[in-house]
Amino acid sequence: MTSPPATSHPTGRRVGLAGGSALGVRLGTLFGVVDALVSWTRQEEPIGGLDGLGCVAAAALSYACLGALAGAVSGLVLSRRSALLLGLAAGLFLEAYWWTRPLLFWGLPATSPERLATSVALLVGALCLAGLAVRRLSFLGTSVPTLVASVVLSLAGAGYLGLDLVRRSDRSVGAISGANEDLPNVLLVVVDALRHDVLGAYGNERVETPVMDGLAKRGVLFQNAFVQAPFTWSSFGSILTGKYPRRHGMLKLDPKYRWARDINVTLPLHLKTARQKDGRRLEDRDWVGAAFMTGTVTRDSGLLHGFDLYCETLIGHDLVLRSSAWSRFKSEVLLFKLVNKATQRVDYNKAATTAIEWFETESDRRFVAFLHLYSTHTPYDPEPEFRDMYVDPDYDGPIRAFYAEHRYAIEAGDYLPTPADVEQIRNLYYAGTTQADAAIGAVLDVLREKGVLDDTLVILTSDHGEELGEHGVFEHNWMYQTNLRIPLIMTWPGGLPASVRVNGLVETVDILPTVSDLLGLVPPGPEDGAESDAEYLRLDGKSLLPLVRGELEELRQYVFAESGSALAIQDRATKLVISRECLELEPGDPGWDEARRDPELYDLAADPDETVNLFGERVEDTRRLLGALREWDATLPIPREDVISSHRDLEAQELMDSLGYVGGIGDEDE
Repeated sequence: MTSPPATSHPTGRRVGLAGGSALGVRLGTLFGVVDALVSWTRQEEPIGGLDGLGCVAAAALSYACLGALAGAVSGLVLSRRSALLLGLAAGLFLEAYWWTRPLLFWGLPATSPERLATSVALLVGALCLAGLAVRRLSFLGTSVPTLVASVVLSLAGAGYLGLDLVRRSDRSVGAISGANEDLPNVLLVVVDALRHDVLGAYGNERVETPVMDGLAKRGVLFQNAFVQAPFTWSSFGSILTGKYPRRHGMLKLDPKYRWARDINVTLPLHLKTARQKDGRRLEDRDWVGAAFMTGTVTRDSGLLHGFDLYCETLIGHDLVLRSSAWSRFKSEVLLFKLVNKATQRVDYNKAATTAIEWFETESDRRFVAFLHLYSTHTPYDPEPEFRDMYVDPDYDGPIRAFYAEHRYAIEAGDYLPTPADVEQIRNLYYAGTTQADAAIGAVLDVLREKGVLDDTLVILTSDHGEELGEHGVFEHNWMYQTNLRIPLIMTWPGGLPASVRVNGLVETVDILPTVSDLLGLVPPGPEDGAESDAEYLRLDGKSLLPLVRGELEELRQYVFAESGSALAIQDRATKLVISRECLELEPGDPGWDEARRDPELYDLAADPDETVNLFGERVEDTRRLLGALREWDATLPIPREDVISSHRDLEAQELMDSLGYVGGIGDEDE
């Protein structure tokens, strides 16, 4: 008896173009709704119910469109079951990969063996979970009602996006008017971890920085500019608020002092609310604030107050319009983060590129913009065209790019860098410097083409410098001059002279009051808030215009810096660095030996590289600087005892002890 011909189960046949597309729509909608609900819970500014539901629908539409495309392609080669399995596995893998990055991949390059191995493990886990779920979710492949629901949700999302487009079309914010027509634009450029001594304008003859050098020729260069903290978060707080860290509150502090962040007046917020010296008051609509940055200046720090839009490249946020619920919402949706991060694989200067695109269409408005560049911060992994300018082609060591993991290995004693390694690290850093210079040039070119560059106050600086092995350590969070002394250049043809060099001691807290003075504005102060907040509201910085005009040679005798464990004071000739708990001690007291770190005193004139510690030899200098440091400390509203040392403070101190060095340690914030 002849057996009937074998037939395949329907699930074993290829699902086809239409079937795969329908399956992709349903699967995409599922992931879209889940990710949208997660995004809704992560919003800094609450989004109301109707707007929230509209945003969920818009996210579902975005995922459904991607799912339809992927499903159509897979349907040509896969069965229904296989397509469902792989679709679920891909979605689960991407979710797991993204949300575990801070825990599993921090400081590791994408191609590191540890990261690759972990990714493979996550993929295997995703496939296993998808296999278990296929039976329970098989309705996604066959149910007509789920397809109808997906289509309805997608149509709702399309409608919401249309409404949002209409709502965000208002360009009146920053429109030139009688209130702002006499004011310049303001562009603050901060190149993260940029040392002053790598710029030609500061005497470097090897590193090519024509754009930054050109700014110095067209404006004012401050020869002796210093940060108030050797790490990003606190330093940016001082740059944008004009206050020392223990006044703006952005350190590792006791929670009862964290509220101080909420009352800080930032540079863009000040420009939107300032009283002009003739008595007129500026309003929010007189300036449009735009921040193009990495994301290390976090939104919850309060430092974005006054910015109407921002991008955060490290976090994966495209340009976010704060006035648009959907724009804010989608910045936390995984799909858009992944697309943003993927584009950064080919666009090394995403923040600058986003700024250029925005200036192309929006530079006719009165703007205050902040551009944060990162190519001089680890990882030192410059674009090939800049790498080739500095890196020795014959170098055959292991450091092709310098990541945080390399620093970890060096500090732990797991790897001892050779002289060739150190030179490689420096060359990579130099390449990143030239890359940043080119990015700044591209932004300035757009402003020049739009005819607004001469009407723009450009401020170039850094949040801290960088150690490149000079003291046996790397990166920042140290109290050496390599970290504390930074470039500061200002140019504005309408308000500042050209080719001026200022030798007086200046601090980054001086930037905000200088901008206020240049623009004829009354600086923010205690009168802008409640009487109980007065000590938190007053500025520590001073206008630098008297130095620029030659009216004064010095604004201050000393400059100050602090970290999670150390305090530093210096004048033109001498520098003292001590542990926080030693401030009340006198030279020779036994408490110095019990401190977490050894004190340091350097003769900066004779020993600019800080190699000879003179503490204990120059008692009078130590007493003088200690006295001035105590006076400064007493003016700050947050007591030094409330500053909490981070694990980075303690680890770094152990490293310095093991190396036989003494050095300042910063907070763990990058």
